[in-house]
Amino acid sequence: MKKEFYLSTAVYKLDDLIKLEGYKPKSKFGGECTALVVEQQLRECEAPKAIRNRRIDEVMEKIEKELNSNDSDSEFFNNCREVAADYITKKPTYGSADYSNSWKLKEKIWNYQLGFLASLVNDVIKEEKAPPKENLSHLGYIGQEGIRGNFFVKLIEMVHKDDYSIHKVVDKKGNRGFFYHYDDRGWKGNADDDTVDYKEGLNVNDCFLMKATPSRHEINKYDGGKNTYFNRIIIEDNRGSV
Repeated sequence: MKKEFYLSTAVYKLDDLIKLEGYKPKSKFGGECTALVVEQQLRECEAPKAIRNRRIDEVMEKIEKELNSNDSDSEFFNNCREVAADYITKKPTYGSADYSNSWKLKEKIWNYQLGFLASLVNDVIKEEKAPPKENLSHLGYIGQEGIRGNFFVKLIEMVHKDDYSIHKVVDKKGNRGFFYHYDDRGWKGNADDDTVDYKEGLNVNDCFLMKATPSRHEINKYDGGKNTYFNRIIIEDNRGSV
């Protein structure tokens, strides 16, 4: 039977259960999953009004922050956002032309939506248990956005996908950047031009001079650090591991 519960009370129950037993998704645990256990608890001892305390407010604040800062376009996250919050547009104050838009948690949530809320509460708990993030505030971008130039960098990681690789680099100051395909003036292979198979040229820990365009400056959504995306890469001088 469909039933609404106070969202803050559901957060209270979910937070307690996940910290006690861990998060159990329905896909693996069926009727013993976290959401259904909490639903049963709420049905058996429904509070006459919303339960609020400092811990609940803290968890709800973190959930709201995630709903507003995460730019994921996954269907699951969008469902989490839509069942747990409303998109609020505040009219500008007198003398201002700016509208303030944000996701605000709902007062109540339906029983069949508790699975999405359980995932959000679990994310908060996981984040709290994670080791402190490295302070990256001293790092900046590489080059000027849209201005082509020469950059001396070190390849620190390659992430191979099915049809491309992500090349992650840093400059002498530790500022971070990345690119995909590239040309290498020093690599001919069996080709008649200067194009190199991007999987065969550079190696991790190689230091090299590249001509490139800082196409986009962006903030990494996982650690909050600055990243520079390069395109039109030409490797001018690969000095190898030095």
